[in-house]
Amino acid sequence: MIPGSEGSSRPEAVLQDFSVTRYQPTTDKIMRMHAQTAMIENGFVHIPQSAPWLAEYLHEMTVFPNGKHDDQVDATAQFLEWFQKPFPGQNIFEYYRREAEKLKPQSEPEKRKPPRPVNVRVKAPSGIGAVQTFSGRHINVGLDGLVEMSEEDAFYLIPAGWTILGDAT
Repeated sequence: MIPGSEGSSRPEAVLQDFSVTRYQPTTDKIMRMHAQTAMIENGFVHIPQSAPWLAEYLHEMTVFPNGKHDDQVDATAQFLEWFQKPFPGQNIFEYYRREAEKLKPQSEPEKRKPPRPVNVRVKAPSGIGAVQTFSGRHINVGLDGLVEMSEEDAFYLIPAGWTILGDAT
């Protein structure tokens, strides 16, 4: 049950506990969607394999910008842009994450492993010219298909066909 919606069919009652921020576009729909293509192409957007709305959605996405309708494309671009921005209150989550790290048992010095390399070299699948990493970095891929990124970012690209070649030393 949505907070504030008990016994009411009025939209105001349903929305009273939510904060709504108006979206103010600064570019046209084509540019907004273009800014999100790397995130989609690199597998960071999950689309279900079956849904009642899926055929219409995929059609609209694939014929954009030449299709009759573009509302779902624009909504997708706006959501992905919003999703990448820090949200109000995000710092409290980071604070508690750091506090929880402090509570973890400290390892004995002789049991600690040497730190892993920070960066690794990866090979992009054929045809990829750029990647938007999980950490938010935008990296252009050279003609040889090789890029250097953090091991954590590389981990998320493996299911999309990227190959880790080794440490970037």
